[in-house]
Amino acid sequence: MANFKFLKATLKDYRVGAFTVSSRYTVKKVLKAVEPGHKFIIEYGAGDGIVTKEILRLLPKDGQLIVIELNQEFLKELERIKDKRLKIINGDVINLSKKLEEFGLPRIDMIISSIPFTLLKKQQRESIIKHTEDALTKNGVFLIYQYSPILLPLLKKYFSEVHVGFEPRNFPPYFFMTARKKGKF
Repeated sequence: MANFKFLKATLKDYRVGAFTVSSRYTVKKVLKAVEPGHKFIIEYGAGDGIVTKEILRLLPKDGQLIVIELNQEFLKELERIKDKRLKIINGDVINLSKKLEEFGLPRIDMIISSIPFTLLKKQQRESIIKHTEDALTKNGVFLIYQYSPILLPLLKKYFSEVHVGFEPRNFPPYFFMTARKKGKF
């Protein structure tokens, strides 16, 4: 999806939160967080699928990627990705994060999110983080990339390990917050 088309979709729907397509540096940083054992992944706010396509390149043949997207323009782009390991869900993460166990995955190794948490109410942010932590397998990873580190206190409340990184080569730059679920193997 070209930057102009992406911006046009963003201007039509304030809930998108991003202004441009993620840079290649952002995509590389997301992929670096995907560990070899991650077979069952959920992506909140898949957008136009730029990150989704690259996750599928890493995903084993018996893995599955479930993406949740609310924006109709982006759903059309996601539907162009032809991969049997991809399942697209049209819906709102605020509600769907409460039902992740109903998606039919044997476990959830990782959840990646680029949804604009800054546009959500505090209780909505906490609900998503709590339900995400509940759904992840032990030692599972929640990766969030945002323009603001607003979620750090909530991530530290629910997860045992939280690391923060920064990617200046994106417009605007992104904060990367990686949170690991409490518990060991």
